[in-house]
Amino acid sequence: MNSLHMIEVQMDLAALFRFLKIQGFGGNHEDEDLGYGVHAWLTAAFGEFSPRPWRLFFSRDRSPQILGYAHHDAGVLRQRLCEFADPSVMAVCGDPTGSIASRTMPAWQPGRRLGFEVQCCPVGRKAGTGIEKDLFLIRADRAGEQGLRRDAVYCDWVREQLERNGAAHVDDIRLDGFRLVRQTRKIQAAPRTRHKLVRPQALLRGELTVVDPDAFAELLSRGVGRHRAFGYGMLLLRPPS
Repeated sequence: MNSLHMIEVQMDLAALFRFLKIQGFGGNHEDEDLGYGVHAWLTAAFGEFSPRPWRLFFSRDRSPQILGYAHHDAGVLRQRLCEFADPSVMAVCGDPTGSIASRTMPAWQPGRRLGFEVQCCPVGRKAGTGIEKDLFLIRADRAGEQGLRRDAVYCDWVREQLERNGAAHVDDIRLDGFRLVRQTRKIQAAPRTRHKLVRPQALLRGELTVVDPDAFAELLSRGVGRHRAFGYGMLLLRPPS
């Protein structure tokens, strides 16, 4: 596997909305998490080199920021943008030299304890119908479930994702945020039309211990859950408490 890089992109939000308007996209009132809009811009800017998973951050004292993981560094992304992007795409990150940065992720050793944070979209497909639905509601629909708690459902699900293939052991996990978010997505079947949806958005934090470094690197590259191309599932790491 190629080295994994954390990518940082500083964005001009007004330029992003101008790009989306040119593309015929309605606006941020249809896409509360901006997942579809940023996904469309990343694809136009970087093509197959686009960071995935990624997450969008807003702050009062700085421009909107995308953090993501990719197997290509900032130099490769800048070159792709400068050589092939339309002017409206280029305008979103202004000067690529100052707006796109990266660093190579370290190789975490077995036994290393880390804090983590992940914003995810906890959904699954209902058996039989295949309809996508909140994992908590899927569990609640099952007969015999008593005293079911949303935080327990989400924590168990994320724990399973992080411990898959022996990548890590979750030492502590908690649900630190939850809300329902209006989203816009384009269905794959022809004719491709945009659908307005409401989906759960959950923020979970905790601590884990790395077990298998290769499987853990794959976990970072893959992300957690569904809709990773739309701003969910990026596992952010920090020093343990």
